[in-house]
Order: sequence, then C-alpha cells, then structure tokens
Amino acid sequence: MTDSTTIAQNALRQINAHSKASPAPPETIVITIDSCSAMIQEWLDDKVDIEAAPFNGPGQELDEPLSARQVIIDNLSIRVAPNFEAGKVVVSQTLMNNARSGLARVYRNYRISTIPDKVVSSTLPRGQGNIRFRTHRVFAGKGATIASSDS
Repeated sequence: MTDSTTIAQNALRQINAHSKASPAPPETIVITIDSCSAMIQEWLDDKVDIEAAPFNGPGQELDEPLSARQVIIDNLSIRVAPNFEAGKVVVSQTLMNNARSGLARVYRNYRISTIPDKVVSSTLPRGQGNIRFRTHRVFAGKGATIASSDS
C-alpha cells in the first residue's frame, strides 16, 4: 500500500522534477496524482483489475499489488514528463522499455478474461447438435452392418 503523494513524488523523481534539494510544488503533485487516477481508470476500462481504485486526492492509499507498484510509477513518469522541461530530456530509453514491458506484464497477469461460449462441432452425430447441412447422417448408415472384433 502506497499513498498517492509518494507515488507522485517517485514518478517525478524519475524525470528529475522532484528531489529533496528542490521539491516539486504542491500543484505539480496534484496534477501528477490526477494523471495517475486517469491512468488507473484507463486500465480499469481495459478490464485490467489491479484491485485499486483511482485516487480522490493527495494522501489517499492505493491498494496496488506489490508487483504493479513500479509499473505504475514508470508509466506515470512517462505520462507526466512532457509537462516539465527536465522531463523532456530525461526520459530514457531504459525507462520507456521498463514501462512498456511492465505494462505488458500487468495486462497479462491482471486482465479479466472471459471464457468464450462453446461452439458446436459440425462432426457430431445426429441428435448431438449437428444440423448444419441437414443431412441427418449418423456414424453408420441405416442397414449397415458393423464389423465385430471377432472376425
């Protein structure tokens, strides 16, 4: 569990927009938290359930899985980077690769899957749902003799 302010600060730290020496202004933190809420809502719309609800404001806890925390931070830092001069230069290829592979892992692990309806095969005998060609065939024709295993 991580609160929204910590996630926003970690994301801004990756693009050098926040540090202990020069902290990000509060309005920047709020903008980053709003971007994180929008990103999580997009994931929920794509049926990716990381069991976390979007934030309502600063300081709110996010019940994210531990495996998804860094993915959230990486993707959030890339998402807000164009808002900062330092971020336009600092977004590295490594950060983008980590965000892309992490997002693919989150989609693979947390996507809600649906089981498709069963499709009736056209090779079933009559009476088992095979009415595709309406030939009313069975495995053996009428009057045919079935060879026994004795002969």
